[in-house]
Amino acid sequence: MCLSSNHYSFQLPDVSLDVLLVIPQMTTDSSSAKNSYLAQWKKPAFVKGPLGIVSWIELSFLSMFIALLIWSFSSYLHSMMANITRQSAAEMGEKVWEAKLYSAGLLLGLVGNICLAFLFFPVTRGSSVLRLVGLTSESSIKYHIWLGHLTMTLFTAHGLCFVIIWAYTPQISQTYRKVER
Repeated sequence: MCLSSNHYSFQLPDVSLDVLLVIPQMTTDSSSAKNSYLAQWKKPAFVKGPLGIVSWIELSFLSMFIALLIWSFSSYLHSMMANITRQSAAEMGEKVWEAKLYSAGLLLGLVGNICLAFLFFPVTRGSSVLRLVGLTSESSIKYHIWLGHLTMTLFTAHGLCFVIIWAYTPQISQTYRKVER
């Protein structure tokens, strides 16, 4: 089995992150000041709610991840919408709203791929990332479920954008006619 260098370049960030996170764990000793600071972050922030019992660490990571998704979507959207004008849409044979909805649907799919990239990190057994935060594989299943719901929501919105475009334009009927033949 011959693997290309591209295969290894995709694994390099994961492996290097694991190495960087394992080394400090092996060299540091546990001091009481460090433990008391982390103990404050591990206290529950919300006890009752749709997410269950959520600590301050979990809430901070969740807010950072949501901020990453919003930033990715908005920066891509800003750069793509700047290129859509009446002239460019007319050259492609579309209306402006169709081109913008197409771009938004495409970007929802791209942001959903970010969620897919993170989806399997929390449930790997023996992950150094989980040990750094102080989680077990069993307790990280909650995050896997959260990411799964978020991923499905983004991909559902992605699909709805394209179904709306296909329903408005004659693409569905043309595809159906090709299948019948």
